[in-house]
Amino acid sequence: MDEQSDPGDGYLIGTRGASKLTVDGLIDGTAIILSAVIPPGAPLFATGATVIKGIGPMLQEHQERNINLMISEGRKETGLATAEFLGAVTSDPERLLAFVSACDAARRTALDEKVRALGRAAANLARDDALVDDSGIWINIFSQVDAPHVRIMEALCERDPENPGCMRLWKRYELREKCGLTATVSTLINTLTSLGIMREIPYAELSQHDRARWSVGAPGPGYSPVYGKGPLADDFLQRLKSANSDQR
Repeated sequence: MDEQSDPGDGYLIGTRGASKLTVDGLIDGTAIILSAVIPPGAPLFATGATVIKGIGPMLQEHQERNINLMISEGRKETGLATAEFLGAVTSDPERLLAFVSACDAARRTALDEKVRALGRAAANLARDDALVDDSGIWINIFSQVDAPHVRIMEALCERDPENPGCMRLWKRYELREKCGLTATVSTLINTLTSLGIMREIPYAELSQHDRARWSVGAPGPGYSPVYGKGPLADDFLQRLKSANSDQR
């Protein structure tokens, strides 16, 4: 069925009813917290509370837009109408829980590539059983990464400028400077390594040339490891790039 004529387009999950009450409650709660720390009647509080109240509709619009984008990508992958797609991805508890996780991750990001990648992962939930576990894993992976992680992965894909046939290796401080991050780069690296997208290269695996090229001394006090792509890096990047470029 043509996407524009699908009567199910605009079907939204998690942005109305109870979810809307939750968002409204969060906004009200923020206003209450502000009232406790800003003197009553202060102009700043009056203005701030008004602005915060206006965040609710903006947040809901953003969530609706992202979830619709994710569902649209999933539909295009499967060729199903919206109602058929949603029926397939919620047909049993395993698929339902994975799909809800995808929706939750999609609504909490500003990265369109991530939203589309989640849609493509969710599409496999509508296919045969063999793909359900794999889809759940990728949904979990994409739910944990966002724009800063992607910047690190893009750096890890750079070639060695002195030897274009080899990949560039990175130390933590170099990634921090390259990606415009702070000491929080360690948290991002830990996430990526735990997901198998990035890995610390053991000293024993480095050739004498690599040790000299990247200034890697023997392990000990002050040892600074180097990092490269992990076993899932290429698959992760392919899924992300496909989500970005295959906007049919």
